[in-house]
Amino acid sequence: MTLLIQTLVNGLVLGASYAVIAVGLTLVFGILHIANFAHGAFFAIGAYAVFLLNSYGVPYLVSLPIAFVATAIVGFVTEYLVIRRVVYEEGSHGSLIVTFALGQAFVAALILLFGPDPHPISSPFSQTTLSVANILITGQRIFVLVVSIAVLAAFGLWLRFSVKGQQVLAVAQNPRGALYSGINVPLIRSLSFVVGVAAAGLAGALLTPIVTAYPTMGHATLITGFTVVILGGMGSITGAMLGALLIGVANALFETYVSVSWTPALGWTLVIAVLLLWPQGLMGRPQLYRH
Repeated sequence: MTLLIQTLVNGLVLGASYAVIAVGLTLVFGILHIANFAHGAFFAIGAYAVFLLNSYGVPYLVSLPIAFVATAIVGFVTEYLVIRRVVYEEGSHGSLIVTFALGQAFVAALILLFGPDPHPISSPFSQTTLSVANILITGQRIFVLVVSIAVLAAFGLWLRFSVKGQQVLAVAQNPRGALYSGINVPLIRSLSFVVGVAAAGLAGALLTPIVTAYPTMGHATLITGFTVVILGGMGSITGAMLGALLIGVANALFETYVSVSWTPALGWTLVIAVLLLWPQGLMGRPQLYRH
């Protein structure tokens, strides 16, 4: 029983971190209809921002918001110079090629600047462990869980109650209707892209003390992110959160009771099973308007 509870706790912590990554990915798809294959690279950029700041003596807790802002700035420059000029008019096929190329370019730049070797990141929570009823969880994982929940809650409140958040939802539902109602659709598109990739950077900054920073660290994260988004429903924020928790718990249970080597196949098996029953994903809806 203790092992089962320990596994469920590990799965929930893993799912919370997946949710931060997947929410940014599904936000970009829901607003821009772009399958952003550079999302994993922004995850790595957030991790390397923390590494660079730590190397100059900046404390880990201070480096987290700076890494978020730094990733947002890189995202804004990318959106301004490339995405809005190339992708918006090309449709989904163009976005696949352009964002994949961007991701490879970012990885190459990280290798050029920092080298191919992994870089460990120190955190004030890494050496602490909490034990409750024989359930062990490291301090960094607790920190990741708490921050992930706080970020997701803040994001949900922003979408629900702020003017810009309501405009984001309006553009996601009907871009043309939002434009006719006076909403600055290009601005909302830019904002959605920047917030989406900045969320990936924050996730990288949170997880890098656990996984270390290395240039290709975003590749596996990208695959997991798309698994979560497809499972929950492309473009559904709530579905991304639900899918992340399901994948996190399922992976933890599978690793503990079946096999670690087969775990990567589990996510796609769940995706296939769900799509056979619900083609739009668990909480996805058909896109009636694309422009």
